[in-house]
Amino acid sequence: MNKKPYTLFSNVDDLLEKYGDHIFDNGDKLFDPMVIDFLHMSIESGQKLKLRYRGKEIDIPESFWPSVSNTDGLIVERLLIAAGSKCLIDIDEVAATRSKIITYGRLAAKGIRIPKTLVFFHHTDREYILENLQPPFIVKPDNGFGGTGVELIHDEKEFDEFLSNVKPGIAYIAQEYISTSFGRDVRVVMLNGKYFYSAMRNSNNPDEFRSNVHQGGEMTDYPIDKETEALCEKVASLFNLPILGIDLLIGDNEYVVVEVNATPGGLPDDKNKEAYYSIIKSNGIDLGLD
Repeated sequence: MNKKPYTLFSNVDDLLEKYGDHIFDNGDKLFDPMVIDFLHMSIESGQKLKLRYRGKEIDIPESFWPSVSNTDGLIVERLLIAAGSKCLIDIDEVAATRSKIITYGRLAAKGIRIPKTLVFFHHTDREYILENLQPPFIVKPDNGFGGTGVELIHDEKEFDEFLSNVKPGIAYIAQEYISTSFGRDVRVVMLNGKYFYSAMRNSNNPDEFRSNVHQGGEMTDYPIDKETEALCEKVASLFNLPILGIDLLIGDNEYVVVEVNATPGGLPDDKNKEAYYSIIKSNGIDLGLD
C-alpha cells in the first residue's frame, strides 16, 4: 500500500479566520492535509532542492493534490514539484481554472455562454465600465475561493467605493448580473469528461445573492437533462483535468457558465470517495481501500 497523498492548502489565513478548521475536512480520509500559510519560505540548492517553512525543512510529500488556494498558491505547488513531489493533476490546468479570466477566455472562444465580462485593474476607465455594464452588476477579483471578494454593485456610488479599494497588481472583473439566478446556481461535477453528479446550491439568506456553501448555502441533489450534460461535456473537454466542477447560473431559458473548479467540493461522501479514489488509483497509488 502506498503512502497517502497530501492535500495542499496554501494562503489560507483569511479562510481559517472566517470558516475555521472545517475547511480541511475531507471526510473520505484519502488525503493527509498539508497547510502552508505563506508566512515565509526559503529555498536551498544542492543535489536535491530543499524547502524550509518557518525555519524548518519541509518533508516533501511523495504526491499531493492542490486544494484551497488562489493563484499565489501556485508558487508553493510548483516549488514542491521542483523538489520532487508529484502533483496528481495537471498544475497548468489548475492554474487556468484559478483564473476566472483565463477560464472565460477559453469558454467564450468556443461559443459557450458566459456573463458579459470586463477586465480591469488598479487604474481603470470607470466610465467605460459604467457605459457597458449598467448597475446592478457583479465585481470580483480574478481569483478567489468560496465567493470571497464577490460583490453586487447596485449604483455608481457603490462602484466608486469598490474602486477606491482595488489593489495594484491584481486583476478584477466586472460582470453582467444574472438576476434570475439570485441566491442559487447549479454545480455539475464531471469525472473523466463525463457527467458524475449535480446539485442545486441555494442561499439560506434571502438577502444573499451568492449561493456558495462557504457563504451559508446548501446543496441538494439536482439531476440535469441531456442537453445540459452535453453543455458540460463541452466545457470539460476544454480542460485537461480528471474532475471538474462547473457552476451554472440560471438564466432566461438557458444556463450561463460562471465558473469551473479543478477541486470541486460539496459532493456526498460516497461520491467524493468514489471520484477522488479513482483519480488517486489512476496515478498508480494503491491505498488498499478496495
